[in-house]
Amino acid sequence: MIKKTFHGGYYFNCEDKPREKVIESVLPPMVVIPLKQGFGREVKPLVTVGDKVKAGQIIGRDDHGVSSPVHASINGNVERITKLKYSTGPINAVIITADSNPDWQPLAGNNRNWQLLSLEKIETLLYSSGATSLDSKGIPTRFKTSSNVGRDVSDLIIQGIEDRPYNLSLPALLAGERCTHFIEGIKILQKIMPRANIHLAINRNRREIKRELIQKTEDLKWLTFYSLPPRYPQGNDRVLAATILGKRDRKTVDAEGIAVLSVGTVLNVHDAVVEGKPVIETIIALCGPGWKENINIRVRVGTPIETITGIYLDQTNSNWMIIPNNPLTSGALADFSLPVDRTITSLTAVSKNIKVQRPWSLLSAISPLKGRGCSPNIYDEVKPCIFCGYCEEICPAGIIPHLIDKYARRNIISNELIRYGIFECVECNLCSYICPSKIPVARHIKLGQQRLIEYGFTEPEAGLKEDTVEKYCLGQEG
Repeated sequence: MIKKTFHGGYYFNCEDKPREKVIESVLPPMVVIPLKQGFGREVKPLVTVGDKVKAGQIIGRDDHGVSSPVHASINGNVERITKLKYSTGPINAVIITADSNPDWQPLAGNNRNWQLLSLEKIETLLYSSGATSLDSKGIPTRFKTSSNVGRDVSDLIIQGIEDRPYNLSLPALLAGERCTHFIEGIKILQKIMPRANIHLAINRNRREIKRELIQKTEDLKWLTFYSLPPRYPQGNDRVLAATILGKRDRKTVDAEGIAVLSVGTVLNVHDAVVEGKPVIETIIALCGPGWKENINIRVRVGTPIETITGIYLDQTNSNWMIIPNNPLTSGALADFSLPVDRTITSLTAVSKNIKVQRPWSLLSAISPLKGRGCSPNIYDEVKPCIFCGYCEEICPAGIIPHLIDKYARRNIISNELIRYGIFECVECNLCSYICPSKIPVARHIKLGQQRLIEYGFTEPEAGLKEDTVEKYCLGQEG
C-alpha cells in the first residue's frame, strides 16, 4: 500500500452526515427521465406519448453522437415528453406514470461468468446499461462514450477518498457482498482497458475496508493500492492524478490516456455485466440539518426531488434550500420538480435564514478538525482582503488566489494572470469557503479566465515554462 498526499486542502468534519447503511425508498408514482444524464450529449427519444414501457427499457439513444442510452426506471406509460429548464440550458425529458410492478427487465447477454464474455460483449453491456455516462469523462469503450478509447487508456484511477463535506460513505456502498462486487467490477474494467495501470485510492481512515480490500485483491498483481487522506479536494480528478501519477500539468487528466472513476461507478459496471442491470437506480445521501433523518436512500432515477423532500424533509421549517452533490461547487436548486438523475449522489438541506458568525471562518481555518454543522456560508457583507494567506495555504493548485483575485476584481486582464497560474485553478472553491472576509475569490478567478479568453489570450499548453508563455498570449494588456 502506497501513502501519498498533496499540498494544501482542508479536512471537513461536518455534522449531519448520513448513517452508514442504505434504505430502500418507495417506488415513485411518476418519474421524469432527462434525455441527457452525465457525460455526453442529449439523446433522441425512442418512445412516444401513450407507449407502455418497462423498467430497464432503453427510451433514448443516439449511437452517432458522444452519448449513452437512457432508460425507463419504472414500469408504466409515457405520459408526455417535455422540456426541463436547467441552469445550464433546456433538456428534453420523458415523463412516465407508474403501474404497481416494481420489477425491471435485464439486459440481454449478461453473465455471472463474465470471464466467458468477449470484450465486444462486455462493452456492449456497459454501453446499453448507461454506466458509460458516469463520472466526469464517462467510461471509454468502442462506442462514443468518452474521448478515450478503452485500449488506449494508460492509467485508470478509482477513487474512494470521501473528501467532500458530505459523501456517499464507503461502508454504505461496500456493505456485505458489495465489496466482492466492487472487486469484480475492477476486474471487468481491467479487461476492457488491458494496457492501463490500475490505481485504487481509498480513504486512509477506513481501516476495516482497506483491510478487506487488500485481502481480497492480493492476487491482483496489476492493481496498485493507495491510502490517501480524506482532505478536500483530494478526490478532484486533476488533484488525484497529480497525487498518484506525479504529473502536475493542468491538462494531464484532460489528455487522452487517464480515466478517473468512482467506487459507485465500478459497482454499476459489475451490475451491468454480471446482473444485466441498467442504471435505473441511484443512491443518494441526505445531508445537513434539514432532513428528518440523515440517511442514504436508494431511489429510481427520475424521481422528482419534491417526492423525496415530501417524505424525508423536516416540514417544520419551510425555508430549506437544497444543494445537489458538492455544496462547495453546486448552487441551490430553484425547482424541486426537477428529477434525480444518474449524476446526483447527495442532497444537502440547509436553512436559508442562517447567518454564520464571521469568526467561524477563522476558527475553522485554525482548527478544521472540529465538527460543525452545515451552513449556507452566507454573511452580511463582503469585507476587504486582510492578506491572511489562508487561501494561498490551502490552494491545491499551488497558486496565490488572493493575488489573482486582486487583478480579476479590478479587471486588470494581462499576462500577469497567466504568470500567476490562473488556468491552474482546479475550481474546488476552497478559497472562497475559507476566506474570513467572504470574498468570492473562486468566482473572480473564473471571471478572470473568461475575460482572458474573450480578450484573445490562449491557455498555455501543459509543460510550458514561464519564459515561453508569452508566445501563447495573443492579446494586449487590458
